[in-house]
Amino acid sequence: MDVTVPGDGLPVPADVRTVFRDLPRPVVAVCPGFLAYRRWGFFPWVSERLALAGFHVVTISFSHSGTDDGTGMITRPDEFAVNTVSTELSDLIRVLRWIGSDTFPLPAAPARGLFGHSRGGSVSILAAGSFPEVRSIVTWSTPSRLDRYTDRRKRAWKRTGALEFSDSRSPVPLRLDYSYYEDIDENRERYDPLKAGAALEIPHLVVHGERDAAVSIREAKAFSGLPGGGKRRLEVIKGCGHTFGVTHPMSTPSPALEKATGLTVEWFASTLGGV
Repeated sequence: MDVTVPGDGLPVPADVRTVFRDLPRPVVAVCPGFLAYRRWGFFPWVSERLALAGFHVVTISFSHSGTDDGTGMITRPDEFAVNTVSTELSDLIRVLRWIGSDTFPLPAAPARGLFGHSRGGSVSILAAGSFPEVRSIVTWSTPSRLDRYTDRRKRAWKRTGALEFSDSRSPVPLRLDYSYYEDIDENRERYDPLKAGAALEIPHLVVHGERDAAVSIREAKAFSGLPGGGKRRLEVIKGCGHTFGVTHPMSTPSPALEKATGLTVEWFASTLGGV
C-alpha cells in the first residue's frame, strides 16, 4: 500500500505492508539512513519479512530525501540539501502519531516497534522515548554520535555554506547545507543518541556488521553497554560492512542480511507480542 503520511510540510511517503489487513497487529515503523529511501536495497525485502511474521509494517522515506520513489534517483537536490536531524525527527513523530490515529488504514494493536538503519537508527532512538506505545527498538549500523566531522571540515563547511559530494543516484553533485551541522550543534544535548538510548526503558537490539567502515563497531558496543534501562543485546554479523553485503538495487539477499533480518524478526516477535 503506497501512502502519504498526512501532515504539514513536504510529503512523507510510506509503503504499508501486512498479511492481516483486518486484524489488530503490532506496527513496526522502518526508517532508512542517509542517502537511502523506503525502496533502497534491502528495505522492501526486510519489510516484507516483517509483514510475513505478522506485523503491520510502515516503511518511510524522509520528507527531504529528494528521491523519486519510482526511479530511485535523487531528483530534488535542493530538498536534500536542506535536510536536518530536526526534520527527520519531526517526520518520524508525524508517522508515529498517524499510526495511532483514526486515519491509519489498518487496525493497530497497542504496541509499536521502531527499526532504523544508520542515521535512521539514531533518529529512531531520539523519537522512541516520546511515545509510550513504542515498546521495542532495533537499530542496524547506527551512529552513537551525529557530529562526525573534523574541526577542519566544519570550518570549510561554514566558509562555503555546503558540503558537496557525488552519488551514483544523482545526475548532479549533491550538497548538504551548513544548516545541517548548525541543527546538530544547537541541539547537541537533545540529539545525543547515547544519552537518549540510556533513557529508554524498552528492549533494544543492536545489529552491526563486523567490517563496517562507516560506523565503528565501538559505537555499537557503546549502545549495548549503556547502564540501566531495558534489555539490550548486541549482535555482530561476521564478514560484512555497513549495508550487510547489499547494494542498490538488490537482486538477492546476502547471507549477512538474512542473518540480521532473522534476528530482527525474532526480537520483535519476542518483545512486541501478539504475533
